[in-house]
Formats: sequence, structure tokens, C-alpha cells
Amino acid sequence: MLNQFSSATPASASARTSSRRKRRVRRWRGFSTVQLAVILLATAPAITIAGAVVAQLVGAIATDDMVDIALAAGENPGMIIFGAMFLASPIQWLTGRSQIRVRKYLGVTFFLLAVSNATMFAIERGIGAAFGAAFLIAGVVALVAATPLFLTSTRRAQRSMGMRAWRRLHKLTYLVAIALLAHVILLGDAGLGAAMITAGFVARIPVVRRLLERHTTRTPPAKQLTTTQDSNGQHSSSGALGQSRSSTGQLCKVVAD
Repeated sequence: MLNQFSSATPASASARTSSRRKRRVRRWRGFSTVQLAVILLATAPAITIAGAVVAQLVGAIATDDMVDIALAAGENPGMIIFGAMFLASPIQWLTGRSQIRVRKYLGVTFFLLAVSNATMFAIERGIGAAFGAAFLIAGVVALVAATPLFLTSTRRAQRSMGMRAWRRLHKLTYLVAIALLAHVILLGDAGLGAAMITAGFVARIPVVRRLLERHTTRTPPAKQLTTTQDSNGQHSSSGALGQSRSSTGQLCKVVAD
């Protein structure tokens, strides 16, 4: 009996490991080539910053060099990453392809870069200097507003809060976007990231959003529901399938907002 238990335990552990490995493979296969490229590009600044920190810790570069490298890798790329995250929902409305996981990854990456920027600024000038100018205050507002979004970015947080409360909290994304625009405009350095954020706001105008969603909500002629005639001469359609597609589309729309 003991031998049976001891032989079954490694087998069950191996099965669980195999199941987790298969889930990881399916998770990565769910990304398109473009989505994987976006994720890889978004990861590059974080790798650069980590390399600079390690190089400073081992004495290969000076602290000032580390700060310069980290700020260069985190400032403009961070704005672009946030802009890409802010455009994920409009892209989903336009293409009909879910961007939820990409948007989550970009949001987490942006926050980590923002924390890196704040840390490097504090090392270079001190924490008190963060309130010395309007553009710096706008940056602080963006970081503070992004913190609860990062802390509640997991599915567990979403389930514990409830969808309605979670969505209400994540409206802070708009505050982060406005604060970032104010930061770069006051700094006089509005570039690609600011343009992407502005495009994200334009795409959320109701008229523009309806235009983006038009071709994804239209039912293709080849997939229209077939109708049949019952014994009473009344026409009926495959309603269960139609209701299922409708409810699935509404759920995707709710999560995408």
C-alpha cells in the first residue's frame, strides 16, 4: 500500500507539471506575431535598465552613468509603452481581436519603468526636488495614480473586488494619461508617446468608437443565422447560437472598456 502511494505521488506531480507547461505553451500561442513583437520591444527598456543597475553594482560603471542610461531607457520609451497600452482597446474595437493580455503586460511594464524613472530622479536630485516644477508634479500624479492600477492588475484582485468596482478603479487610467500629457507638454518634449495617448482619447469619442466597431459588429452574410418554419407557419432561428454569440460579444466589450 505504501509502495503504491509513493509511486503515485511522483506521477501526479509530473502530471501537474506537464499540465502547467501545456498551459504556458497555449498562453504564448494565443499571441499573434505582432503582439509578440510589441511585447519584446516593450521588454527591451527594462532589460537595459536592469543591465545598467547590475553594471553599477559590480563597479563597471559609475552611478551617474547608471542614472543617465536608466532615464534614457525609461522616459520616452515609457511614454510610448503607455501610449500603446492606451491604444490597445481601440485596436481591439477595430480588429475584433482581444488585446487584454497585451494591454495588461504593457501596463505593468509602464509602471515598472515609471518607478525606475522616479528612483533614478531621486538618486540624482533628491525626493524633495520632485515638487520643484509643474511638469515634475504632473509626473508624480501619474505615478501615484498608476500605483493602485498596478496593485490590482491580477485576476485575483479583479475577482475579490468585483468587476464593477474594479472597472471603476481602473478609470484612473484616464488620469494617468492626462497627467502624462501634462508632464511632457510642460516639459516641452511631446513626442510619439504623447501622440499615441492623444489618438487613444480621440478613439474613445463615441462617434469615432462606433466607426471603429462598425465592421466588427456587422454580421457577415455567410454567417447569418438560418431560419426555419415550424408547424404553425412561424419563422424561428437558431436563437441559442445567436444569443451565445451576442452575450460573448457583450462580455468582450465590457472587459475591453
